[in-house]
Amino acid sequence: MQGYVARIFTSFADVPDAIAIAVYFSGCSIRCKGCHNKQLWERESGTKMMVDDVVKKIQENTLAEWAAFLGGEPTDQLEFLECICKQVKEKTKKSIALYTGREFEVLSSTLLNHVSLVVCGPYREELRVDGWPASANQRVFIKKDELWKCL
Repeated sequence: MQGYVARIFTSFADVPDAIAIAVYFSGCSIRCKGCHNKQLWERESGTKMMVDDVVKKIQENTLAEWAAFLGGEPTDQLEFLECICKQVKEKTKKSIALYTGREFEVLSSTLLNHVSLVVCGPYREELRVDGWPASANQRVFIKKDELWKCL
């Protein structure tokens, strides 16, 4: 299986107090006004990659404790995302974070089985948080002992 990925790199900002390997998906159907990643709206802004190739890059990053999926909109390529998350969970000890413009309540249970942290909700320019590309309406959910809690 393959999907579109814009970039993969080590991140010190996407998971609080942790090092992550950030995987930016390309393509976004939500297209929030004031988006800070407009260059990723078109799926073709990324490169077509196989699931195994993405998972291999994640496995090779021994510095990262987390894999963070961002975009664009990762859930626009849901089957590709779920397949990557499943393999990351099976083959690595990394926790998984997801940034999505969708609301938590509409995310697939299959996806949520693999993820430990979700930052969700559409970006709203009028609610922008100073110094950070996020808005006050967005929520953060963390999974502890298989139960989700909104922070």
